[in-house]
Amino acid sequence: MEGFEHLGFLIQIGDKGAEGVPLSQAAPFFANSDPDMPATPVPAVQVHDWILQNIASALEHSTERISTKENGPPSASDPDVAMTDACTNSIKSSPSARGSNFIEGISKSSLVKQASDLRGSSVKVLNCHDSVIYILAPLRYATVYGCSDATIFLGAVGKALRIEHCERVHVITAAKRVCIASCRECVFFLGVNQQPLIVGDNHKIQVAPYNTYYSELEEHMSEVGIEATINRWDEPLTLGMVDPHDSISHPAGVSDVQAESATRLDPDQFTNFLIPNWFGSESRGTTRDNPFLLPDVYLESQKKNQKNLGEIKQLLREAPIEENRKRELSCALHLLFKDWLYASGNIRQLYCLQGD
Repeated sequence: MEGFEHLGFLIQIGDKGAEGVPLSQAAPFFANSDPDMPATPVPAVQVHDWILQNIASALEHSTERISTKENGPPSASDPDVAMTDACTNSIKSSPSARGSNFIEGISKSSLVKQASDLRGSSVKVLNCHDSVIYILAPLRYATVYGCSDATIFLGAVGKALRIEHCERVHVITAAKRVCIASCRECVFFLGVNQQPLIVGDNHKIQVAPYNTYYSELEEHMSEVGIEATINRWDEPLTLGMVDPHDSISHPAGVSDVQAESATRLDPDQFTNFLIPNWFGSESRGTTRDNPFLLPDVYLESQKKNQKNLGEIKQLLREAPIEENRKRELSCALHLLFKDWLYASGNIRQLYCLQGD
């Protein structure tokens, strides 16, 4: 334990300026132990994970403070919204006086925001469900919290993106840093310059390479300092252990285990995400393709799918049937596709986009 206490010269637990808490009392494996009795041996790996988790937590807290400082003091007329208190019923998309934009409570709808629609460089997407959200803008910080059954696209995030407590969500982003915390059955399509950080109690999350573009993407990436030549999407760094007091994810009698990390998306499940060109000739961007290099295995899968589609089209064109039967077949295919749109809920997205 004496050697462990020596780490206190480098790591301080507690508020800055306050009297430091001894590490042996702050750490869960030594807390309340009798100093006059020999310490119970603790695996070095467990100590290492605990230190890394505290460093990660401190970095996240520091990031929040920096974001607040850069965006200016809060306004009494527009107080910040705590994530846990975010309203889930109202539909709200508004900039705050201090430069943080809230997209909150979107349900069964689609939303598109350009840089000109935002004030400041921070976006928080809170409690949005069964929706598709497009943020086509350069950002410094972004947060996605408490969303489910949604697709969320965030243009270019130059400092940090945090995704927390989401379920069955697809997040697509180009970012400098990404932190994923306590998410379930989510897929993250990433163009990220640093290792994605995985913390908390995650289940069945997947990572995949970046899969889209819009006309101003490369300009926005350059503006916030994201390099297209570096993509560490497949190098997630997992910190922490599963909470032994969580009876749902950690049944009684099961010893502590390493927190669940992310797996790579099966290349056969990988598809490109198409961002509609709503603004036509008004867009002055020069990006015409995905700026991140696609790994060979995903590229080969795409080529195979395109080849299969081409072969099916050719078979239909060359099928030895009369023209009126071909028209009937074409109508049947269109009807099946329309049925799929309604069954999947995607028809609503098309109507919303047309309405915009």
